[in-house]
This record gives sequence, C-alpha cells and structure tokens, in this order.
Amino acid sequence: MRIIAAMVLAGASACAVAQPGTESFSALLKDDGHTWCAYKNPAEFKADATTIKPTDSVRVTYEAGTLSELTYQVEAESGDWIVIDKYIRSKGDLLLRRASLLAQENLQIIQEAVIREGHAVTFRTVNVTTLDGKKAELSNVELSNLELPTVPVITNLMTQPSVQTVAELRNLAIGKLCK
Repeated sequence: MRIIAAMVLAGASACAVAQPGTESFSALLKDDGHTWCAYKNPAEFKADATTIKPTDSVRVTYEAGTLSELTYQVEAESGDWIVIDKYIRSKGDLLLRRASLLAQENLQIIQEAVIREGHAVTFRTVNVTTLDGKKAELSNVELSNLELPTVPVITNLMTQPSVQTVAELRNLAIGKLCK
C-alpha cells in the first residue's frame, strides 16, 4: 500500500516540479504525533521517511512565491488504508481531490469537493477502480455501504503546522527543519 500511495503522490505532483517559478517541499509527522519535519531535498525526505515510516506526510508547492497546492497523505497504522488529499487553489476557492486506497477491498475511490469560505461542499465520487487501475464493478448501494476512512477536510491551508513549518524553512539556509 505504501508503494502505491507513493506512486499516486509522486504522480500527483510531477507536473508542479517541472513548471518555472515552482518550489516544492516535503514534510512528515514524526512518531511523537506533533513534530513536523520539512525538507528542501527530496532524497533526504525519502531517507527519513523510510526510517521513520510516518503515517502523515505532505508535499507543499508554491508558484511565484504563493502556496498553490498541498498534497496530504495519511495512512492507517494497520496499513489497511491510505488517503491522499490534493488541495489546489483556484479562483478564490480550494479544490479537494481525495483518493482513498482501501487494501482489503482492493479499491481506489476518487472523490472531489470544493471548499468555499471555509466550508466544504459534499464530496462527489468521480471514479472507482481496483488498486491496479481496473474499473471496479460496484453498484451505488455497494459503494454507499463502504466505510471510508475519516480524514478531516482542511479548510485553511495556512493554519496547518506542516505548512507553517515549510513556510519557515523556505526562508532559512538549512535543508531540514523540525518543529
């Protein structure tokens, strides 16, 4: 599951890295549950992530110095599921695309919502596939009976400790900051 999620996470941000004027930073939540470490160097992030095996990690992308995208990944300690939330700023709104990867059900459920004025509009399901990308044959009843992981929706990216740590790191000459 972790490998699949890393591929989804990497694929979700690959375009952002190639754009001029774009900066991307990664961060992970340490085992203590409140210390975020932000990284400028992707290799250092990957090395620490392999050692720490965090349940929460983020990728923060700035375009022209402004926060444009946040990809937040959270994994159950049991490894039964991973949720990858991709928040994108668009014309004053925040768009959220959520991928819920469910190991036991062998499903990937993609949902979308708009966050406007600090409130999320109800999620709508846009795609359901198996974890290997094949179309899943589920009825609406079967889909509604699935228990999806409960991951809170972020309505203000700037208040997130991970984003605050990354914002501070951007202005420092060091490559890693833990707070």
